[in-house]
Amino acid sequence: MRRNEYPSRKGRLTHVHQLLNSSAGLGDSDQIDPVVAEALTLYQLEWLCGHCKDLDVKKLHILRQALFEWIYEHPDYRFSTSTFGYVTCVALENYINRHEGGFVPVRRRTR
Repeated sequence: MRRNEYPSRKGRLTHVHQLLNSSAGLGDSDQIDPVVAEALTLYQLEWLCGHCKDLDVKKLHILRQALFEWIYEHPDYRFSTSTFGYVTCVALENYINRHEGGFVPVRRRTR
């Protein structure tokens, strides 16, 4: 899935559910908050799940690191419940852009 491709809402929710429930052997402790999952783009979810599987790290580890970097750049920002998902989405996009040279590209799905 490319960054700007969005399937129908029902298709997106089904795909997001499949991505988030594929623990890649990491157990239930790697569940992403539904508010955050809904805010992430399909590209970000595929990138996150693919890299976590390839690197054998948890999704929450990468999301946490993305947020740490974002907070470092925005020390005065105060999170709120209503903006947390959106800010996490922005933080992950910045993280992907900043570190893209250190990761392998997301593989295209084959069927």
